[in-house]
Amino acid sequence: MSPRRRVLLSALIPGIILLAALAAPAHAQIYDAARGSLGFSLDAIERSPRLLGMGQLTYVGDDPHTAITLWDFAANPLGILLTSDTTSTAELFPATSSYSGDHRSAGGAADLRRQVLAGREGRVSGEVWRRVSRLTAYGLAGGFGELRTDVVAGEAIERRTSLGQPTVMPVMVGHLPFVKSDRWLYSARLHYSAESSVADYHATVLNPQGEFIDQTGTPLDPPEVFTPTDYSVSSTGGGLGLGYDRGEALRVALAVDRVEHDIQGRNEAYRHASETREKRPYAQGQITLVGRLAGLQWGVDGREWRSTSEQSWYFTTSSGPGADPLTGRGKLLEREEDGQGLRARLRWARGPLELGGGLATRYQKITITPPLVEDLTSFNYFLNVVSLMQSADSLALPDSVSAGESEQRAWAAGGGLSVRLPGHRAMWGVEYHCARQLTEHSASGEGPLEKVWDVRTGLEYRCTSVLTTRAGYRYRWTDEDDYTEQNEYLGHMMTLGLGLRPSGASWVAEAGYAIEWLQGDYGSALEPRACRQQLAAMLRWVF
Repeated sequence: MSPRRRVLLSALIPGIILLAALAAPAHAQIYDAARGSLGFSLDAIERSPRLLGMGQLTYVGDDPHTAITLWDFAANPLGILLTSDTTSTAELFPATSSYSGDHRSAGGAADLRRQVLAGREGRVSGEVWRRVSRLTAYGLAGGFGELRTDVVAGEAIERRTSLGQPTVMPVMVGHLPFVKSDRWLYSARLHYSAESSVADYHATVLNPQGEFIDQTGTPLDPPEVFTPTDYSVSSTGGGLGLGYDRGEALRVALAVDRVEHDIQGRNEAYRHASETREKRPYAQGQITLVGRLAGLQWGVDGREWRSTSEQSWYFTTSSGPGADPLTGRGKLLEREEDGQGLRARLRWARGPLELGGGLATRYQKITITPPLVEDLTSFNYFLNVVSLMQSADSLALPDSVSAGESEQRAWAAGGGLSVRLPGHRAMWGVEYHCARQLTEHSASGEGPLEKVWDVRTGLEYRCTSVLTTRAGYRYRWTDEDDYTEQNEYLGHMMTLGLGLRPSGASWVAEAGYAIEWLQGDYGSALEPRACRQQLAAMLRWVF
């Protein structure tokens, strides 16, 4: 593995761990994957800037956004009604992130560095819930994000991708009608999102400080005309849920969801047009149990999902003046996906002491099947014959579609403790996290085996009745592939935060900031390094 590639991959681990922690297929097909590749996801605390400012504590801290409830733990809508908060609420979560990774140029000047990965994002999400007499709740959750990524695509070439994603999810929760017992509840939700991804190619910018990919370089043509550069994904669907409430002792929720992703890929220019289309439906089942026994809170969430879809293709290009255009269309491939996930959480509190921990597992299998050999409309047949056409002698051809099966097995675990210090004005917490992910492909065999562990700690101090300050630190070690050498990295993260809770006010404000420095841990002369920053806030109103 080249040092340049190692630096690029060093940003992938946070996204991998996020998948293991969530244990569910993302509704966003492209946007979330791009966020994860840059480490912009905040694991389980994306809705808690307070804990972000405390070293990204996850299992302890007694934060309402990481509580073991049906909504905060498992994203089950029934938890919107089954909560200790009986008031109507509105929450807004603005956030921004940035990433830049580089290494020293081989054979160049001693102080010349080459940037290999960069990204920046701005996003706003929110939730508005109207609770009516603990009998009914309704509202919606959603948001919008804009993301840009810059990656090395060849010698002195960068690929710049701009992505956008609006989402909205209306929810209705209430007690089950026509049932005498008030312990039975129902939920209904709809889901809509519209993703866009536009990629351009640029020449890298060389100046006395180094070679950069996130600046204004000369626009270039795509390397070939078949592979889509732009994508649009429209996702629509919804789900129903059924729950049984025994109070804080036990709450059980079942849910089924179906979401269909309409995926279109395009590569268009003055002389050619290439397109792929796919309708990818996901059917998912979920069961969640949460409860409390004395001072022990617990939760278990299991999910299973399945998807079967077919991709089609279309291509046309000019063959020159007076000549018929070169065209083709037909079946590209068949895709099948199966997955299961499981999450478990525990939290025990007694006096000033709190203990917490969790475990998550995830399995995903994707099978790709090309069209039959005798299918004359297939993309593989088109590739076989197009190279013999005189009008196509200048085309750069991609690889043909081959049968393959890939599997991913991942798990993540961790635990920690927190202590309320004397006087109840301060709280200190510490946690340990570890995770593994193994990928196996039928063509390349087993690997990579990715490993990560970290230690994080945070402190919160209530300065006044209104103002609270926070600080934290995280040390992380990653190994991108345990089967190979020289792909280990160290990360140091510093965090700060503050909270405002005016006495008698109907609003609360929280903010958290994190900056992380990454470097190679294998003595490379190229000195791979990276820097990631995250800023998140929360505004909460009660009405």
